[in-house]
This record gives sequence, structure tokens and C-alpha cells, in this order.
Amino acid sequence: MYKTHKIMLGIIVICCGILSYVFKVDYSVIASDGITVVSIVLAIYMTSFSGLVSSDLAKKMQRKEDKIINGKSQLGVLKGYLNTAVGIGIINIVVSCISLILKDKMIEIVNKNTAYYIVSAIGIGTLAANLFLMFLLFRFMVNRQLWDK
Repeated sequence: MYKTHKIMLGIIVICCGILSYVFKVDYSVIASDGITVVSIVLAIYMTSFSGLVSSDLAKKMQRKEDKIINGKSQLGVLKGYLNTAVGIGIINIVVSCISLILKDKMIEIVNKNTAYYIVSAIGIGTLAANLFLMFLLFRFMVNRQLWDK
């Protein structure tokens, strides 16, 4: 991944997580929807990458060195973005499941504990990271396919 995107991703996760924790956002309310969105996005990543592997564009991207990361092909950069997106997506699904389980266990508790809000903060942060990576991957693929930038 590009350094600026890594920094932006870190800032998004940290800011969303901190804001979620400070305002005691209950992620379990949208955890089910988060699982659905992330699952669909992961399926799209797998489909698009498997379709790309055998295409002429993949061969072209493999031969062309990336302009920002020296020594890496454009396909290698795309692979790095996809690995990060899939990893964060899986983390988000796990955190969402934990959040839903905690919600069921803490239904009677009016004042939820710190651990509950930390899980919610991680869920919000990883969901925001997934949306950001979805935007970056879409932009990356469009630029390569249409304008070859």
C-alpha cells in the first residue's frame, strides 16, 4: 500500500474508534448490516481479482512498474491493497459477531462496561476502514482499466 493511504487508513480507524468510544456508540445496532456489507464487498474483491488474473490487463499490470513504489509492479500493489482489505474485512466480521454476542449477553445490564464499548469502537473503526479501502480499490481499478494511470 502507498504510505499516504496507510496513514489515512490509520487516522480513519483511530478517529472513528475514539469518537465511537467517547460517544458510547452501540455498534451492535448495525453489526448485522456491517457483516452483510463486508461479506458482499469481500465477494466482489474475490470475483474481481479472479477475473483479473487471467486477463490481458493483469499481464500488463504485472509488467508495468508502479510509479510510487519502486520495484513493485502495479499488480503487486493491487495485491497489497486486496490483502489489507480482506484482512480488515475478516476482522470486522469477527468483531461484529462478538458485538452481537455481547449485546445478547448484556441485555439486562443498563450500564454496559468498557470492554463492550471497546468492541464497538473496533467495529466502527474497521467498518470505516472497509469503506475507505472499497473506495481506494474501486479508484485504483478504474484508473488502471480506463486511463492506465
